[in-house]
Amino acid sequence: MHEDTVLEKMITIKDNYLAKEEHQTLYNLITAEDFPWYFNEYKVTRQEKETNIEAFQFVHLFYFQWIMSPHYFKILEPILRKLKRKTLIRIKLNLNPYSQKLIVGAYHHDQSYKAKAAIYYLNTNNGYTQFKEGKEKVNSVKNRMVFFNANAYHRGTNSTNCKNRLVLNFNYF
Repeated sequence: MHEDTVLEKMITIKDNYLAKEEHQTLYNLITAEDFPWYFNEYKVTRQEKETNIEAFQFVHLFYFQWIMSPHYFKILEPILRKLKRKTLIRIKLNLNPYSQKLIVGAYHHDQSYKAKAAIYYLNTNNGYTQFKEGKEKVNSVKNRMVFFNANAYHRGTNSTNCKNRLVLNFNYF
């Protein structure tokens, strides 16, 4: 049974989204030594790479513009089975490395049009996602999924109490 919480009717949080074994399998695959990560010189906008040395992350793009990561897309099957979707827009995995201070990113929206979004938290840490409307903070708790509108402004952080903050972001209809 999932614990459901709704904040301001804009955000829905579901804890224990996957079975423990499914979550652990996904986590183990993503944190394996041979999992491919790609360096992004920015988190939200390209201007950050010029103005903020702390604004970087590692990503893995599972799905974008009808192109999927051929060897790794199948590891998302447990989530995709549960996600009520008609079609995908983007699936992106973010790894925000540890730092000594908590770095809060810029507010942004995933899409400029009405669509659905969800963030799946792969590990527990002191990072969070904050939504601009209402200033709600969703803590990074492993196996938690938060659902929201893809055009809702939000921002994320890194963590200071573990090596990285891992979040999987889904945009879909």
